[in-house]
Amino acid sequence: MFPAADRDRGPAWLGSAWDRAARQDEFPASAGWEAVAMIEGRAAVRDEGGRFLALDGWRGVCALLVVCFHAPVTGFAETNGLIRNAFLFVDFFFVLSGYVITHAFFEPLREKCEFGRFFLLRLFRVYPLHLAMLALYVAFEAARLAVAGPGDAFRGGTSLEGLAISLLMAQSFGFLDTLTWNYPSWSISAELVAYAAFAAVVVTVPRLILPLSAVAVVTGIVVIALVRGDMDAASHLGWLRCLAGFSFGVILRRAVWRPEAADEAKGQPIAWSLAEIAAVLLVVVFVVRLGGTILSVAAPLVFGLALYVFTHEGGIVSRLLKSRPVAFLGLISYSLYMTHAFVIDRVHNAATVVGKVTGIDLFVESTQGRGELIGPQGWEGSLVLVVIVAGTIVFSWITYRLVEKPGMALGRRLLARGGTAARPGSARAAA
Repeated sequence: MFPAADRDRGPAWLGSAWDRAARQDEFPASAGWEAVAMIEGRAAVRDEGGRFLALDGWRGVCALLVVCFHAPVTGFAETNGLIRNAFLFVDFFFVLSGYVITHAFFEPLREKCEFGRFFLLRLFRVYPLHLAMLALYVAFEAARLAVAGPGDAFRGGTSLEGLAISLLMAQSFGFLDTLTWNYPSWSISAELVAYAAFAAVVVTVPRLILPLSAVAVVTGIVVIALVRGDMDAASHLGWLRCLAGFSFGVILRRAVWRPEAADEAKGQPIAWSLAEIAAVLLVVVFVVRLGGTILSVAAPLVFGLALYVFTHEGGIVSRLLKSRPVAFLGLISYSLYMTHAFVIDRVHNAATVVGKVTGIDLFVESTQGRGELIGPQGWEGSLVLVVIVAGTIVFSWITYRLVEKPGMALGRRLLARGGTAARPGSARAAA
């Protein structure tokens, strides 16, 4: 079914159940659009032969909403409640990640007890693009330093201290009061914590995965509610926010999911279409009405309910999410998430230059407390938003092809080259 993957299979261990779970992150385009999926979602290869393609579509949709949330523009993005509170869709990523990582890796991890191999596979899934984007930011700051001399270069949001923390993937631990450099990457650093915690439990005390996950969910929600007052935790407690969402995804997969449920749903398309529409409405109303309140800490629970509905893929919304355009967004969703801040910053630079050249001030102060925005008129801001989204999509396709896929392949080659002897992270070695 996947000839390109078969040609590059390499050592025999790549054919095991463990390595099928490890290799699911990359399906060749020749396999058709049915194989288009993303990050952990692409890992969600059902034992029964299907994939959670609707969830991959959700990743693309959520990534675009986060792009719109960060875009400093007037118009639709400033006034729309869904976009204004779209920071919450990061929690959808966390829940989905916990669900599909559990689906793909729980049994291989429990059987093989290879903590190190699992963690390195996940690290090579996320770190190459993170490193590439940091390199772009550093190159831009170096150019500023060379052209303008000492000033704002390597200061503030692009400080050397922030660079060190970003390289170490420690952005979500509170070492700095604000996010720096490629600011969306805080959630990737938090995901690494969730990966490590998940694998540690599975290889040591797998029977406790559900109670420990429940503790993580409750602790995360309560602590963030008490300390923050809403779910917008990133540089501080971002790791706990991720762990809560990830853990709820683990619970959904281990305690609720039934392998026969999807087949049963196919026989009730009208009922599941209504359920999917209700789930979408629930998410929209929750984000719009409660996104800025203390009740936003319930995001993992709300998104988890919606996610569970869409794992059945039984309704019309699922069919839309599995369509080619949305599937493509799912394919590049990690790149969308990791590259959009750089694109936004460069658009901001361009607007500044245009303003200086023409004498027209292209910036206004936000009426929603979001600082300086591009677009004196709302339609101008909306036009800039289209440019940002389009530019991010194009750039993300490039980084997916040139960074993400080679990074995953490199990780697999290094692990294959190490063979059985290079397994320092096994459960016994870790103990």
